[in-house]
Amino acid sequence: MADTLKDLIGATFQQFPERTAIRVLRQADQQGDRGLRYVPMTYRQLQEQRDRVAKGLHKMGVTRGQRVGILTDGGLEPVLVFLACDVIGASSAPFCNKLPDDHLLHVMDRAEPVVLFTDAKSYEQVARVLPRMTKPPQVVLTEGQQEGTTPFFALIQSGADAPLPDVVVGPEDETKVIFTSGSSGMPKGVAQTHRSIVSNVRQIWETISLRDEMVFFKSAPDYHTMGILNIYYPLAKGWTLDLARSPDRVLTDLRYSEPHAFLTVPLVMDKVYGNVRKEIAAGGRRGRLIARAVRAKQRISRGEASIGDYVVHGVVGRKVVGKIREKLSQRVGSRLELLIVGAAKADPEALDFFQDVLDITTFEGYGTTESSSLIAANNLKARKTGTVGVPFYPAKVMLDGKELGSVDPQAGSVATTNGRAGELWVSGPNVMLGYLGEPEETEKTLVKDADGNTWYRTGDLCSIDDEGFLSFHGRLGRQFKLRNGEFVNPEHLERVYSRVSLVDHVLVCGDQSRKFPLPVVNVNLEEARAHPDMTDLPADDDLARQDHRLAALVREAMLKEATDAGVPAYERPQRVVVASEPFSEEAGTLTRGLKKLVPKAIAARFETDIAAAYEGV
Repeated sequence: MADTLKDLIGATFQQFPERTAIRVLRQADQQGDRGLRYVPMTYRQLQEQRDRVAKGLHKMGVTRGQRVGILTDGGLEPVLVFLACDVIGASSAPFCNKLPDDHLLHVMDRAEPVVLFTDAKSYEQVARVLPRMTKPPQVVLTEGQQEGTTPFFALIQSGADAPLPDVVVGPEDETKVIFTSGSSGMPKGVAQTHRSIVSNVRQIWETISLRDEMVFFKSAPDYHTMGILNIYYPLAKGWTLDLARSPDRVLTDLRYSEPHAFLTVPLVMDKVYGNVRKEIAAGGRRGRLIARAVRAKQRISRGEASIGDYVVHGVVGRKVVGKIREKLSQRVGSRLELLIVGAAKADPEALDFFQDVLDITTFEGYGTTESSSLIAANNLKARKTGTVGVPFYPAKVMLDGKELGSVDPQAGSVATTNGRAGELWVSGPNVMLGYLGEPEETEKTLVKDADGNTWYRTGDLCSIDDEGFLSFHGRLGRQFKLRNGEFVNPEHLERVYSRVSLVDHVLVCGDQSRKFPLPVVNVNLEEARAHPDMTDLPADDDLARQDHRLAALVREAMLKEATDAGVPAYERPQRVVVASEPFSEEAGTLTRGLKKLVPKAIAARFETDIAAAYEGV
């Protein structure tokens, strides 16, 4: 069995040489979006291109154990570099192309790449940063030409006739350096081995889909740890991997791909379900009809249907559900049958809606950069809505230095935490080697037990039920206590309040000096202007966000969601802050790529507004 990425993908090349490996979206003769089409590349062609890049890197002097940096806006070239580095024993370090200069300088100095692949879009920033680097790399441009750089075409041409170097690659060799999002300071470089990624691929080998062939869309960016799994798992399976032109074009390019499956953040799924919930909440004949149709289809899918449910579904329900599915198809194509959800906690109702009503299998999972990347996931063998699935590796929950509960999938043992939550610790071959150049942080995060096993402290609050399913309860450092002594889990409230269609993002803040938790909201102004009570909302976005009616409207909608979710009175929104500007990657209030909230940055940026909302209470 393969224990390196070189062998893992090599087996696919041998087994499926004529299958389509990768499709790239290209501009055909016709200009504009109508001229875009996916162009296929077989596994044989992919291997040839990989070998050319590998030989080109070898001729540039890259040797086993050195690192190759990647700073591009996505595309085919990073995939080729990843695969080529696996062959010659080098390690790949993909960098986010939206980092500010000081962050980019930090991650590049940490990784010390000897070669850096970059594109025309990123070259200007590279030119600014290189002179400040301790050990500047050779630069390969994936497009265009610049003095002092090597064109990508020249690199692959240089390796056209050269022999492929025979390099021994071991399972414990470093293969990737992935940097954390930097939401709690400067990004940290996580060193991953061949064994850690191969182990992850093997663990989910037959748990996601039993399809022999599948079109899997690559939605996660290259610099995110899920982006790595998003490449290697489909290619190891012999599936077809469709590439987006860039992370910012994922939602656009999905329509052209029409995949069978893709990874997604909950926001995409929640918005689809949110539109259905909005129509149901509107009431009237149409709202009641949709609600009845959805309920009937759910009961049929779960084997709980009455004769009336079958009648409703046969007469009108199938047509109602078909229209919902048709709207979704306009975004993702008509072939979608599997969604893998991660990066943030999903709405259980939305998961069940996709699974039971739209007949699209949904698996919520949980992982971290330090775990390469999956720790647990719902899957074909075990699925329970509201949990993040069963762990693939030994896991335990710790509280105040004591073990609350544990799961060992190899031994088949489960010790429930009986509903209590503590910090999740994980042990297994998927765990990182450590943080680059940060021995103190590594020592805090990786702990050895009396038997010599290394445990990774996730910093996440989880519980374990009696069947071994993990439930995620938020980050260890985000819970806070109110003045009345009650603890608040802000991430739970954020999931509840984000169901409001007017809300794009919401951060719940508070501390022991406050009487109530305060939602800070990024409002969807398009939704707001469509509301019957807000038709005269100012056309200027900045003025619209200052309209006092908007905060009142959002609060009213949040109170309804709080009632439906059974949120206690002390956690309900007494006031709401509408952010004066949208949360964004550029402002640092969202993480790069997957656009997760950065709590400290949001609290700092809107500090004055938050203080004003708490005045007098």
